[in-house]
Amino acid sequence: MICLGIRRALLVGVFVLSACGARVGPRVDDATTPRKVDLIHVVATRDGERLHLDAYDATELFSRGGKLLRTGRCDEAVGNYSRLVDEFPDSDLVPLALYNSGLCYDELGRFLEAAAAYSRLVERHPQSPDVPDALFRLAGSYENIEAWDDTIAVFDRLLEERKDLRGVERIEALARKGSAMMQVGRGSDARWVLEEAVGIYRAGRGVSPSDSIYHYSMAQFKLAQIVHDEMRAVSLPSDEALIEEMLEKKAQLLLDAQRLYTRVIRIGNAKWAAAAAYRIGSLYHHLWKDILFAPAPDDIEGEARKIYFEILSDRIRVLLRKAVVQWERTLKLATRLGLDNEWIDNTNRDLAEIRKVLSIGESGVSTDAKDGE
Repeated sequence: MICLGIRRALLVGVFVLSACGARVGPRVDDATTPRKVDLIHVVATRDGERLHLDAYDATELFSRGGKLLRTGRCDEAVGNYSRLVDEFPDSDLVPLALYNSGLCYDELGRFLEAAAAYSRLVERHPQSPDVPDALFRLAGSYENIEAWDDTIAVFDRLLEERKDLRGVERIEALARKGSAMMQVGRGSDARWVLEEAVGIYRAGRGVSPSDSIYHYSMAQFKLAQIVHDEMRAVSLPSDEALIEEMLEKKAQLLLDAQRLYTRVIRIGNAKWAAAAAYRIGSLYHHLWKDILFAPAPDDIEGEARKIYFEILSDRIRVLLRKAVVQWERTLKLATRLGLDNEWIDNTNRDLAEIRKVLSIGESGVSTDAKDGE
């Protein structure tokens, strides 16, 4: 390798990745920004008797990477970025190359390598303006591999260290942190985090009408989910002296969760509205299951036990009908909004199952149902 000191022409490399609710990551080498001179590297290779010379500097490698990315050749693009980082460690293009490497690895599904690239940027170039976005992306890589404790730690760092984090960015960090906390069973702690996210949006602190409502909707949905989970956690005992009290508690939590899900629908984000509509139907489906599969009173045995469950099944059938009505509304909403996602798939699946259960139950054959969640 021959190194020659020569002023380079500034070229531009661009890569953009976007997703619903995700960070958008364009990284451009701004040609108007004064930069220090990088060395030119010349590599000679032989093909038989023919000698090939390749001359490049950091800007050239960055540009090559950008061209490959624009044509969807991520696996080749990362090679150029890696060479830039390894061969030109002092170049001011290194943070950009690390960031774009992370985007490439994410696109390729190589999330651990993406996390390593973002972490290297954050730790070795703390003054880079790309650090906040790199932290958001780092958390996203951890989310993709379900490393929830690492995800929470990244958002803690963002929220504590980045005092300039305002408005929808802070809402995003809080919403995603709260969601990760729920994944590790910290629902009570998550509630406070999610309520802070919702409060920031409603108070309009650093938020404008044109800002995204995605993570505000997400935070509101997760709050509803916490109450939904609390409803499921209320056990119905076989002691008749306690059953009425616990059933009333369960019903109140159902109404609270339904109210919170309804707020999500009113916010107007299509994805989370469909999710909330589906979940409202699930509330009634779950209550039906919890009642039907609760233990019978202690003093009911033998044939009386069978009769008890037949009467119970008949009386709570209205809960299934409520679920059907809600899921039919969800599908109408999906048609109107042109939605086709996991929540719509869940709705179609559970609706078909419950219609079957209702039909079988009315014929007097069986009322059993599998858990559709």
